[in-house]
Amino acid sequence: MKTMKAVVKYDNVAGATEVREVPVPSIGPDDVLVETAYIGICGSDPHMHHNKVSYKVNVPLILGHEFAGVIAEVGANVTGWKVGDRVTSETHADYCGKCVMCRTNNYHVCRERKGYGFQIDGAFAKYVRVPSRILHKVPDNVSLKEAALTEPLCVAYNSLVKHSPLKPGDLAVIIGPGPIGLLCTKIASILGASDIVVVGTDGDDARMEIAKKLGATMTINSSRQDPVPIIMGMRDGYGANLVVDAAGFSPTLKLSLDVVRPCGQINKIGWGPGPVGFSLDQLISKAVALQGTFSHNWDVWEKCLVLMSERTVDLGEVITHELPLDQWQKGFDLMESKEGLKIVLTPID
Repeated sequence: MKTMKAVVKYDNVAGATEVREVPVPSIGPDDVLVETAYIGICGSDPHMHHNKVSYKVNVPLILGHEFAGVIAEVGANVTGWKVGDRVTSETHADYCGKCVMCRTNNYHVCRERKGYGFQIDGAFAKYVRVPSRILHKVPDNVSLKEAALTEPLCVAYNSLVKHSPLKPGDLAVIIGPGPIGLLCTKIASILGASDIVVVGTDGDDARMEIAKKLGATMTINSSRQDPVPIIMGMRDGYGANLVVDAAGFSPTLKLSLDVVRPCGQINKIGWGPGPVGFSLDQLISKAVALQGTFSHNWDVWEKCLVLMSERTVDLGEVITHELPLDQWQKGFDLMESKEGLKIVLTPID
C-alpha cells in the first residue's frame, strides 16, 4: 500500500492536528488522482486546528481545500482529462447532483454537499482524489502556485459579481483586509467602483498597503479612527452603495449597517458564529438588503481562470510565504499574527 504524508486533524478538540503517514487515496471510475503542487492555507484551517468553529469536522480528516496540481491517475469512465494535465479543483468534493439545488446550478448549497477538508479528506497532502466533474484546466500562462488560490478569488467574484448590484461610479466599503477582503477589493475595482474604502484594525498596516495596490482609494484603521463619520462624510452623506463584511464578527455587521446607504446592500461573506447582540432594525428603516454569499460554482471558476490568464488579476500579489507541508504550524501562526497574508504549502515525501 502506497502512503503519503498529510496534515490530519484527528479529534474535535483544540490542537489535535499533526503530520501523519496515511494511505494514498484510491479513486473511483469517475475520479482522478491529483498530485498537489501547492496548497493554500485558508483562515478556516487554523480555526479548525484550534477547534474554534461552529461545526464539527468529520475527524480524522486531512485538512485543506485550496489546491492545484497535476493529474497522476485517471478513472476508467473519465473523458477529456489525461495524466499530466495541470488542474485546479472546486471545493465541493461531493454533492447529490439530483436535488433542485443541484439542478439549478446551486450545488454549492446542496444538502448532501461535502467539502474538502471539512467532511472529506482534503489537500494538505501529496495526493487528493477529485471527481472529474469539479476539475478545471489551469491556463498555460498561469502558474500552479497562483492556481492554488483560484478558490478565494471565486469567493470574491461570486459575492460581488453574481450577488451584488455594484456599478461603475459606486461607493464600496470592504471590511476586513484578509485575503478574501483584498480580493473583493480587486473585484470591486474591476467592476468600476469609483470609491473603494477598506477598513481594517491594528496589525493590518501591510495589508492596507496591498489593498491600495489592488484598487482601494482609501483605507481606515478602525482601531485609531471611527470609520462611520469618515464614510458618511463622503459624497452626498448617505453612505455606501455596497458594504462587504469579509470579517464576519458582530461589530463588523454593526458597522456595515451604520455605513450602508438607504436601499443599499450588505454582502456578508465572513462567518460569525457568536450572537449579534444588537438590533437589526436598520435593515428595515434603511430598506437595506442583507445578502449572504457562500462558496461558488462552475461558471465562476471558469471566469476567474480567464481573469487570471488575462492578468486582470495577479494572485501573486497576495502570496507572502511558501512553506513545506511539515511547516503547516508556522503557516497557521503567520496567518493568525497577520505577518503573512496568503501562505501556500508544498507537499513532502
